[in-house]
Amino acid sequence: MTSVPPQEALRASAAPPQKRRARKATPFTLLAVLPFLLFGLVFAVYPMSQVVRMALSDVQIRSGQFEWTFTGADNLTKVLGSGVSWEVIGNTVVFVVASVLVSIVLGLALALLVDRAVTLLPLARNVLIWPAVIAPVVVSLMWLLILSPTAGGLNKLFRTLSLPEQGWLGDSGTAMAAVVVVDVWHWTPVVFLFFYTALKAIDASTLEAARVDGANEREIVRYIVLPALRPTIMAVALVRTIMGVKVFDEMYLLTQGGPDGATTLVSQHIKSLFFDSLRLGEAASYSLVVVFATAIVLGVVLFVRSRVER
Repeated sequence: MTSVPPQEALRASAAPPQKRRARKATPFTLLAVLPFLLFGLVFAVYPMSQVVRMALSDVQIRSGQFEWTFTGADNLTKVLGSGVSWEVIGNTVVFVVASVLVSIVLGLALALLVDRAVTLLPLARNVLIWPAVIAPVVVSLMWLLILSPTAGGLNKLFRTLSLPEQGWLGDSGTAMAAVVVVDVWHWTPVVFLFFYTALKAIDASTLEAARVDGANEREIVRYIVLPALRPTIMAVALVRTIMGVKVFDEMYLLTQGGPDGATTLVSQHIKSLFFDSLRLGEAASYSLVVVFATAIVLGVVLFVRSRVER
């Protein structure tokens, strides 16, 4: 009688189930989709068409009215030729990659910890979750009180420990790291909830069979838990990427894009172009660049996710 290696048995037990057959479309299903189709046309297609029109025009406001002059790709050329635009995109990429990776690692670690230690569940419900329900303006106020260079609690701690004080939000070397920490603190509880719910959906008998076969906790996490969580990890990465590109309020309240543009993200730059400088066409062109870049990234994530789920 031949024995199956433990790692092969773990991989086999973690194999995804077979796909279900696709349902055929019926008149009722098409009718059910119709309200969503109309909603999309009114609230997505029409506004986006206006943004495209503005991106291809020189738009001036005179006597409270828009005056449109078609200029083709002039606005797009200005945006792509601006060093500031690419610097802002670079800041956004750094912010999104750092905040997504750190929040996924921390959220997964917290979910595994709470799942293994049942006594921590009440603590998790009452402590780990509450940052996610706080309004962004309150989060910004709290972290300004912590990170203030003169009266902040963090620098007071540094003085007590005889460590050099830092500028945190006012220093270009630490400002981006500081806003990433604030974003991770705010939204990691949501990531934790995703992973904890997915962990509870794993068949307990599979885990118990692995323990009976002699697998330790590290092997169970590597060969059963992580493969089972791959779709959730991809979904969390997708959601957090969208949140990172859209972020505005907290970062604006904390740094207003400074110092020297070190924390200016795409949403803040579009706001500055549109509302402060009234360069409406350039703001619309920049918005389209961000939309297409985000669509490409999300397409890659969805493609990888579909490959993982096969």
